[in-house]
Amino acid sequence: MFKQEEAYQYALCMDLTPDHFQFAILDPKQKKILHHELHDVSDYSRDGVKLLLDNPSLKHEFATYSLSSGENRNTLIPSDLFSYSKPGEIFKLNYPEPIGDLDYNRISELGIVNIYEFPLWIKSLFVIGFPRVKIVHRSTVLLKGVFDQPTYSPKIHLFVEKEQFYMQITEKSKLTYFNRFDYKGIADLVYYVLFVLEQKEYDQSKFDILFYGLPVEWTVREKIQDFFSSKVKISDQIEKGSLFILAKQLLCV
Repeated sequence: MFKQEEAYQYALCMDLTPDHFQFAILDPKQKKILHHELHDVSDYSRDGVKLLLDNPSLKHEFATYSLSSGENRNTLIPSDLFSYSKPGEIFKLNYPEPIGDLDYNRISELGIVNIYEFPLWIKSLFVIGFPRVKIVHRSTVLLKGVFDQPTYSPKIHLFVEKEQFYMQITEKSKLTYFNRFDYKGIADLVYYVLFVLEQKEYDQSKFDILFYGLPVEWTVREKIQDFFSSKVKISDQIEKGSLFILAKQLLCV
């Protein structure tokens, strides 16, 4: 239970996309979510999002503040190579222009740098509202979150949202695949997953499939399992399931 007078002990973790703004108040010692709110974004602009920040639950003084956001386009590069190139030059190798405002996060535990598009108006809005906020790309949180759990045995990690999902493949504690896909229904999602496995010549039956996020109607474990020979796993703990991206922000502060 969240007690306002104890806010100084807790972490405020926020997540912004063009469709929604959500936040959670977490106990960093127990790594448990004490309070969560999800709000639709009707006006994805500085003024529109600023109205959503005028929320009484956000007005307390917290121990830490974090935000995950950014555009969908990102690219990963080994840390050693990043030292010899500029973010813009690397990004142009993977994406056509126009290219928006770029930033990057170092993910030292994986030895990679994540380069991504991140609108300056989001940064300035949240830095003004929360001067101590740690701002990271959403994919950075997902990468850190996946490797905060056992990754030696072969696993497929799917962070699923309404019209997009991130796919990561881990094996022997290494990241062997990462990408984001747009989709309209479960048939699209299944197709993309099986296509990737076929291209990489992976035996599906040797992988567990872990789902996170899951905001759509078909995300009942029994329904999903029918589409895969792999064992499907969906955590009953919101910190490891539906609110994964908020809970794992604790790894970024």
